[in-house]
Amino acid sequence: MDPNEERRAMKARKAHYDSLHFVTDSMLGIQERCVCGKRLVRERAPAEVFDYLPGKRFFTCKEYKAIEEEIGIMKTRLEKLEADNQELKAEVGKLTARMSELECGP
Repeated sequence: MDPNEERRAMKARKAHYDSLHFVTDSMLGIQERCVCGKRLVRERAPAEVFDYLPGKRFFTCKEYKAIEEEIGIMKTRLEKLEADNQELKAEVGKLTARMSELECGP
């Protein structure tokens, strides 16, 4: 198959799948609830923020900041646990080597 023809066919398939995606999104409508379960608040962007699209509409959740902070705390805890885990693995490795030495003995 000609590479140019293959590329055109691939782009045509991608355009078809994109159109299917857009149709399914339009069937679902605008989301009314956040993943946390709270209602979304409809807001408009100030003109100075989006000068190319003044008054752009978007949706936010009041709980978003709280969830974002909680995720940050959880990430910090996870990093500490991963560091502790690495230390414990190194210690287990040393102890296993020491046991092998003792089992073999003189």
